[in-house]
Amino acid sequence: MRMGIISDRRRKQRAARMRRRLMTAAGVLLLGALAMAPGLREKLRSLSQDVQTFSGGAQQTELTLPEREIFALQLAVFDSGERASSEARRLQAKGVRCIVWQREKMRIVSSVALSREALDLDTAKGEEAYVIRDTLEAVPLRLSCGAAELEAARTLLEAPDSVLMRLLAGDEALEDILADSAAIAGQMADSHPENTLCTQLAQSLVNWCALMERTMEETDERSARSYAAVTMCTLCRELRLALQSQSAAQM
Repeated sequence: MRMGIISDRRRKQRAARMRRRLMTAAGVLLLGALAMAPGLREKLRSLSQDVQTFSGGAQQTELTLPEREIFALQLAVFDSGERASSEARRLQAKGVRCIVWQREKMRIVSSVALSREALDLDTAKGEEAYVIRDTLEAVPLRLSCGAAELEAARTLLEAPDSVLMRLLAGDEALEDILADSAAIAGQMADSHPENTLCTQLAQSLVNWCALMERTMEETDERSARSYAAVTMCTLCRELRLALQSQSAAQM
């Protein structure tokens, strides 16, 4: 009888682990959707027209999301999004935490860094990998909003870049970075419902924090940090694309 209880407990533990893995995999696909699905990307770009004006445009300021050169560890490249998604799922099943980037092709990456030497090669889990170079383009912005809202808007728009740089610096605990990110997102999530892009960006940060908390439960600090940087780099790029699209529409 006792053996039956132990076996049942083990089955429940295995089922709980599997649910956590599925939740993490779902989070990967949700974050990757911006890079994978043109429809979602266009939806985000269409929302970017809201970024320059908040309620009460009493003051104006300018800021620039800077150009950043990023190196990435590429595990595979495809012309087809469906094939890329299938391969990403295969890798995830092997314990490789990765995401699909849409560039001129679909690229599966597992690590990002500011230099080739800083890439975490262990994230490939023995899979064949190549180093590629990517550029996050500079995006100048002009904000018009009330004085009380100005700093909050600036902080939110700069948050993905700030988080990415902190992750890549490697001198802070991931838990502390998540806490700061959650605080920024929480302050803005419901503050400006009229500004759709900022609401979406705040919610993306909230979702990212939740995904990283689950990741930290399942793996060590180093692996979780690498995965956090890969996913945040994706958010940085897609935010730039949205803002660039808005600027082009105004020309």
